[in-house]
Amino acid sequence: MPFDPTLPQAGTEIDALQMRAQLQSLHLDIQSRATVVQMVNADNAVLQQTSANSNNVEPLDFSADENYNPAQLQAIIDAYNTLVNALRR
Repeated sequence: MPFDPTLPQAGTEIDALQMRAQLQSLHLDIQSRATVVQMVNADNAVLQQTSANSNNVEPLDFSADENYNPAQLQAIIDAYNTLVNALRR
């Protein structure tokens, strides 16, 4: 039985078989996920490609002004948005 997040329903008695099935399905789901050891042992070529989407995002080429500068703030916002969009690909 797959995990059902609607169980147990409010106001109903807890059924041992139902709860055992819920816990068992969660346990199986957890066991099917990659472990830290598996991730560490993953092929380096695959892991090195995970950040490749951000390679075309250029660093900002200015330092902060002493006073508020709307143009700098907009440049930071634009760079942030470019980075976020690149990482979502």
